[in-house]
Amino acid sequence: MLEATFLHLPGATREIEQRLWEAGVLSWHDFLERYQSGTLPFPVRPEWFSLIQQSITHLAKGNVRFFAHLLPPSEHWRLYGPFRSQAVCLDIETTGLTAKDRVTVVGLYHNDRYEAFVDGINLEQLPDTLRCFPILITFNGSDFDIPFLRRVFPHLLLPPVHLDVQALLKRLGIRGSQKVIEERLGFVRKEEVRGMTGVDAVVLWEAYLRGEQRALHRLLEYNREDVSKLKDLMDYAYRELCRQLGWGW
Repeated sequence: MLEATFLHLPGATREIEQRLWEAGVLSWHDFLERYQSGTLPFPVRPEWFSLIQQSITHLAKGNVRFFAHLLPPSEHWRLYGPFRSQAVCLDIETTGLTAKDRVTVVGLYHNDRYEAFVDGINLEQLPDTLRCFPILITFNGSDFDIPFLRRVFPHLLLPPVHLDVQALLKRLGIRGSQKVIEERLGFVRKEEVRGMTGVDAVVLWEAYLRGEQRALHRLLEYNREDVSKLKDLMDYAYRELCRQLGWGW
């Protein structure tokens, strides 16, 4: 999808991009060939040729930041396809929903690997770890996860690309909580944590503070399911948004 994207070019609009596709300009390489042969469907800015060449180079280098700067934020989801190996899913657990409540666990999921950051153990390591990733994936993170994290880490530097799966799914007409959407789409959680909610996460944290180590283990299993299923939802959203534009997976 990214190699068929032209919205990062100065002055390009959805309509212009669609006209290029309809004229058979389906990739950056198509664009370069048609530009040089003078067969593009309409005149374009001279700087587009150079920018397309740069795009090919930066894609090969895996440079997400180059495209994050040029693409409209609403189209950042297109970066997920070629750069998914550089994306990290994030989900937090808290003691409640108010500004006075605390972050207890932050789970990261990257390339099928789960990493937990626990209050009182290693939570302070989270900012350094997040700096390693150019793409952050959350579910309603702008309104929940990120505000909570900024209270813990006021100077937290986030990745340049933030993909909120909740917002992407709304563009597909899919609404609801993460767990409701998972069930609707057929994503099944592990039996040992199936049916658990954020309330259970609070209870487990309180049990852990009383010395029950097994409670922390179960809390981390719950968080792992939260954040790994987030990756499944992102895969689904990306695939369906591509199809919405007439492109395959």
